[in-house]
Amino acid sequence: MPAKPIHTCARYKGPLGVTLEVLLESLENVLTLQSKLREAGSTIYKEGDLYDVEVLPNFPLWTILYDEYAGVERDKQRLLQLTIDQSVPTALGSLEEQGGVAELGPWGRGQTRSIDKFEDWMALLRNQLKMWRGRPDIFYTESCQAFPEFVFSNSFPDCLKTFDGNFEDFIVEIVSALVFLADDMPGCMEQPTTRDCMKAFSAISGYETSMEGNATRKGALTFQFKYEDRTLKILCEPHIKLHRSAQPGDTEYYFHRIYFSSTEHKEFPTKILIGHIGEHL
Repeated sequence: MPAKPIHTCARYKGPLGVTLEVLLESLENVLTLQSKLREAGSTIYKEGDLYDVEVLPNFPLWTILYDEYAGVERDKQRLLQLTIDQSVPTALGSLEEQGGVAELGPWGRGQTRSIDKFEDWMALLRNQLKMWRGRPDIFYTESCQAFPEFVFSNSFPDCLKTFDGNFEDFIVEIVSALVFLADDMPGCMEQPTTRDCMKAFSAISGYETSMEGNATRKGALTFQFKYEDRTLKILCEPHIKLHRSAQPGDTEYYFHRIYFSSTEHKEFPTKILIGHIGEHL
């Protein structure tokens, strides 16, 4: 199970000497992060005792949220109320039993389980995905959350069942390649030609990436993508070659591929389209 974001008492316990001004600035960062997490489809949790935690010496959180004499502007106070009140109350231990947790709060930045910006959250989900074990269809669902910059074709999740051998042996390689694709392909797409783009991406990622050499095979590399109430057929010719597994001692050379589109499509602005992950088509 992926990590769950939660407002924890530990991250709301204020250190000595901090001021209301610094607290409010830190809480604004929490507001921004929570908004992005919700947009990405995440459920936000909170510890049940959170309201009683002293976010400043002798000032429990509830005073900052509800006391009109706390020195917080009314509109800002209302936003803070919504941020905390709309989070789902739970026990921290129950989330830990289900999987990892990602702690939210104004203090304790940079700790092991803390997330302070959306990029931290993405990195956490992707690292967890590398360790994931289970059915390909569930892996696909988790991948959609970990890679919001991708649009996957209608070939998913079935194409994930076409790996030669145990699918779980290739998860680390799949996720590693997808991380490079998400982080570095947008910059590579600024190259003057598609082949220059593939060459630049190969150099950055270490994964051999190329175009299809046989012009007659474009039909086999055209995939269906759901868009609103219709289906679009889009060519995903560029492909990342996955030659190895992550299984210790496995020296076999594999012919697995990640087919994608390096062209931006008006129906999917800012998105990278993934046509197929699995066997060589």
